[in-house]
Amino acid sequence: MSSTTTATLNTHPLKVGFVGLSASGWASQVLAPALLDPEVQEHFKLVAVSTTKAESAAASAQNYSRLLKHEIKAYHGDVSQIASDPDVDFVAVAVRAQSHKDIVKKVIENGKPFFVEWPVGRNVEETRELATLAREKGLKTLVGLQGRQSNITQKVRKIIDSGKLGKLRSVTANLLVPRELAAWGPNLKASYDFIVDKSNGVTLLSTGIGHFLDNFVQTVGDFARVQASGTTLYRDVTVVDDVTQQPIAGRPALQNTFPDHLTITGILKGSGAWVTVIVRQGHKSTPGRRQFLWEIDGEEGSLKIEDTRVGGATIGARDPEHVYLNGEKVVWDKENDGVNKFDNPVPFVKSSWLEFAKGKENGGYYVDIEEALKHRELLDAIERSLNDNGKWIDL
Repeated sequence: MSSTTTATLNTHPLKVGFVGLSASGWASQVLAPALLDPEVQEHFKLVAVSTTKAESAAASAQNYSRLLKHEIKAYHGDVSQIASDPDVDFVAVAVRAQSHKDIVKKVIENGKPFFVEWPVGRNVEETRELATLAREKGLKTLVGLQGRQSNITQKVRKIIDSGKLGKLRSVTANLLVPRELAAWGPNLKASYDFIVDKSNGVTLLSTGIGHFLDNFVQTVGDFARVQASGTTLYRDVTVVDDVTQQPIAGRPALQNTFPDHLTITGILKGSGAWVTVIVRQGHKSTPGRRQFLWEIDGEEGSLKIEDTRVGGATIGARDPEHVYLNGEKVVWDKENDGVNKFDNPVPFVKSSWLEFAKGKENGGYYVDIEEALKHRELLDAIERSLNDNGKWIDL
């Protein structure tokens, strides 16, 4: 790592320039509240924002200047402006995946460490290019796979490591992306209308399943081989109002370009355990319909992680409801477990940024761009199998 980068990361709090922090969307609803947390502000200080338009940049800067009680600079257009600002130590990028590559390259060219949202580009090639450039510059990076901070999955990992299950034999997961979320289909929020085109890089696999599989491999281990099959049941996608979720008059139906039902099978490294992951998209959350079930079977015992709430499979947005060890419920105790279970995405993001502040060298538990690339390669293998009649892919 260059001496410039080392000096920057040793500066506390790091002065953050935020690309994509406008009035609505994930950045304003989740990332910004985490950055505004007093504990996070000990390590990170928002000093500048950048959006595509002058009006939105000015509005964002005014809003956060008021909230933080110090002036926030407003940039718009070319990201090089905020990336080259000598008052900016660290750049956060939260924009659509199709813009990740061009924006992050400019950040890297200016030698700034950075945060970038998952999935880090539209495909594995773009992720690999950015990872290579960041590595060559010696930059520290943070990627928005905040689900790794899940208290429940970390607890499950400790149970497995304790040997209570014995040798792992099989792992089975069943996930529902319910119609009520209006993501991908058959109903789709108007603000998400770009995601049905798989070339934009925000597919059911890359994001919906991608977030879960990061928790999966952190808990039970990496895949040695993988295979996938799928089908599309909801080809026609109705665009609905973001708030009312009612169809928008005059908007023609969109065409889904990626399977909405998937089965991923595989074999884990080390244990050789058999894996089956079933993903269903678009069903209504009718009474009794399975939302999320994850079963881990060992030679000597079993674990079951379950969430019956609508959207329960989004374990990077809230900790699952229930864990059972050999049929008995594992009680969550804040006094012994150290924290409350997370019930919304903000504490996941907060924890991720605090772990980044520690640094990998001090045991920080977060996803950097090298790990993001490894994860992208897993998802790419799954997609290649999906497109090649379920061919087994070795990893």
